[in-house]
This record gives sequence, C-alpha cells and structure tokens, in this order.
Amino acid sequence: MEREDRDIIQDIKKGSEAAMNELIKKYQKRVYNMVYGMCVNYDTAWDVSQEVFIKVVRNIDSFRGDSSFWTFLYRVTMNAFYDFKRKEKVRSRVANYTDTKAEDEKRVFEVRDMLNIEEDFEKKEAKERIKEALDGLTDVQKEVFMLKNMEGLKIREISAVLKISDGTVKSHLSRATEKIKSITGGGKQ
Repeated sequence: MEREDRDIIQDIKKGSEAAMNELIKKYQKRVYNMVYGMCVNYDTAWDVSQEVFIKVVRNIDSFRGDSSFWTFLYRVTMNAFYDFKRKEKVRSRVANYTDTKAEDEKRVFEVRDMLNIEEDFEKKEAKERIKEALDGLTDVQKEVFMLKNMEGLKIREISAVLKISDGTVKSHLSRATEKIKSITGGGKQ
C-alpha cells in the first residue's frame, strides 16, 4: 500500500534514506515525462530529472505542506528545467567544433540501429514535427499543454498549479492545441 506524501516527507526530514528512495520511485516517471514533454530530448530529461530530486531532497525543509507535494515538485521541476535551458544557452555560445566532433566519434552503432531504416526515419520525422510544434509554443502554453495532456489534470487543477485563472488556462490550452495541430498537420483532413 502506498504511503501518503506527508508521511514520506516527515521521514525524509528525519533523515530516512529509504523514505527518500520511496519518494523518488513514486514520482520519477512523472517528473521525467514532464521534462521530456518540454524538451523532447531523452538525455536532457534524464539530467534535469536527476537534478530535480537532488534539489527536492536538499530543500525538503522548505516544503510547508500548504499545497500538495505534486504542486511543490512541479515548481521545482519547471525551475530546474528553465535553469538547465539558461545554462545550455551559455554553453552553446562557448562550445567549439572539436567538442562536437569528439561526441560524434564516441557514438557506437548497433545492428538494431541499421534495421527498419524507413520506420526509424518516419519516427524521427514525427518526433521532429512534435519538437518543432512544442518549440513554437510559449513556456506557459507548453506547461498548460503538458499538464493537461500528459498529466491529465483538469483546468481548475492547472489553474491552481500555475496560479492563473481558469480562463487563462483555457486560452493558453486552446492556442497551444491550434499551434500544434497546424505544425504537425493534425488539423488537415
């Protein structure tokens, strides 16, 4: 039987490593999926997810319980993602071609990479259209879209998490959906 978040958090505050692992296990998939939905990059999603749980454990005392733990975790996740984006922007300005070349040379191809080339190409194209569509959204539109479609939250729940009105949530969701449909071709018959 799954324990309540407040019980797990109390144990973490007392120094329980088992409770910390329990909390991570309970939420790691949701955090990863949220970050992946924002960046559509497996490695980035993994790195940011790890950073989120490090920050949560380090700052668990700042969680007062005024809101649900998921709301707290969501805020930490989004802040970690935007911190990562800022750092990445700085890194990309100073990166040079030798770094990129060294990474490319380290790539190891397996036999399965060579199979189903057409299927892989179609998946890659679809992934790129989705990434392009998500990149075309504002940060708030992405957040609203991800909370609605990946987390399955209701409008009023999204409103509470983001601290904006229901009408603003609906507006951002509508604009995000229209942009995604137009870029991915979802609106065409």
